[in-house]
Amino acid sequence: MRKYEVIAEALKQWIQEQMQQQDRRQWADKGIRLPAVRVVADQYQCSVSTAIRAYEWLEQRHLVYAIPQSGYYAVQNGTGAQDMDWQGALDFASAAPDPRVFPYADFRHCVDQAMEKKQAELFMYGTDQGLPSLIILLQKQFADYQVFARTEQFFITSGVQQALAVLALMPFPNGKRKVLLELPTYHNMPSLLSGLNVPIAGVRRALSGLDWESLERQFAEGDIKFFYVMPRFHNPIGTSLTVAEKKRLIRLAQRYDVYLVEDDYLADLEDNTKQDPLWSYDTEGRVIYLKSYSKILFPGLRIGVAVLPSPLIQSFGAYKKMLDIDTSVLSQAALEIYVHSGMFAHHRKVIRNRYAARMHTVHEQLDAYPDFAPFMDAPRTGGEHTVLPLAGDMPLRVLLSRLQKRGVIVDTTERYYPEGTYQVHQDQMLRLNISNVPKQRIEEGMQKIREEILKLQISQR
Repeated sequence: MRKYEVIAEALKQWIQEQMQQQDRRQWADKGIRLPAVRVVADQYQCSVSTAIRAYEWLEQRHLVYAIPQSGYYAVQNGTGAQDMDWQGALDFASAAPDPRVFPYADFRHCVDQAMEKKQAELFMYGTDQGLPSLIILLQKQFADYQVFARTEQFFITSGVQQALAVLALMPFPNGKRKVLLELPTYHNMPSLLSGLNVPIAGVRRALSGLDWESLERQFAEGDIKFFYVMPRFHNPIGTSLTVAEKKRLIRLAQRYDVYLVEDDYLADLEDNTKQDPLWSYDTEGRVIYLKSYSKILFPGLRIGVAVLPSPLIQSFGAYKKMLDIDTSVLSQAALEIYVHSGMFAHHRKVIRNRYAARMHTVHEQLDAYPDFAPFMDAPRTGGEHTVLPLAGDMPLRVLLSRLQKRGVIVDTTERYYPEGTYQVHQDQMLRLNISNVPKQRIEEGMQKIREEILKLQISQR
């Protein structure tokens, strides 16, 4: 065993002993702090670089995380479940975050700290925008996403769903009424708008991109209040708009007095530093930026963030106040501690790396069969999902039933269209999400999918 591995194993044992000895209520905000690198180097009579390598070994195994200019801290949930430990059905349908990677103990500690340190805020009404200290923290965090805004432009909402409801209900300066949706789109959006009696229009978004001719026509003639769009890792098809397409979209919005509601729900999974949000290209205040923490943490947190152009702030605040007095202050306070401690940055890195490895395995399978049309035509996406385009005569219900019998659960894109419009578009696709499928079993699942599609193709000849 190499020197750094010996040191890493010793530190691992030390962490376990500390966790057994200490009462969680006595932990510091950031958890158990490990000895400084130079202290480890002196203790084990090695170079500083060897000590750093030992910490890197622990970090790669999700046992510690680093906080710049502070040091290394223990990840309180231990090693977490590894992909190879994961048995049972292969669920390519679930879009929920990976529960086996979530640091429950860490976040529970943050909730405890929030109860202790934010007592005054917990017994107050009137934080209409959200917890001021969290907004200041998020303003800095959002700069990493290339979203630069003043604190008064931020609103903490009860999930992005509430932000969408507020935007659908409130009047906009353009005086228009309709909401334009991509087809397909986020599956809850059509029902939300219908329930609020907001008129809906649609524009096709295929694997090749938006139908720009239809989009411009509707912007010009369609009484469009705002266009709800997912530029990054579109749900359900997984593709992203190019820089040129983002700039084109903003030019059209400015020309025809239309607002753009940008749902950047998977911003934390982006590993391409050149992929910036629509917001970063907007110079005229046309983009409303939405970010969720459901995908990177857990849906039950119910924290969303809306960043608004200045003319919309007052109206948004008034309509949000009608829907609730405050977004959960406890959730906000726990998130603040989680972000401030550096735990969020570590968790985001773990999730992004794990999902990226799974998507890489998906791409390997897609590339392994260049003569198989559904694999050949599938987009090579990032994030957490992609789609397999299928022939229009493929019996989807039969395919899903056969796959389920073989222990593979998949989804179609049907529920991502407004009711009654799916058959019009005839975009038959399987949506494959990797957030709840272990890397070591992706090949197994995709092989079964390929085999069942081939069987149905042969039976139809």
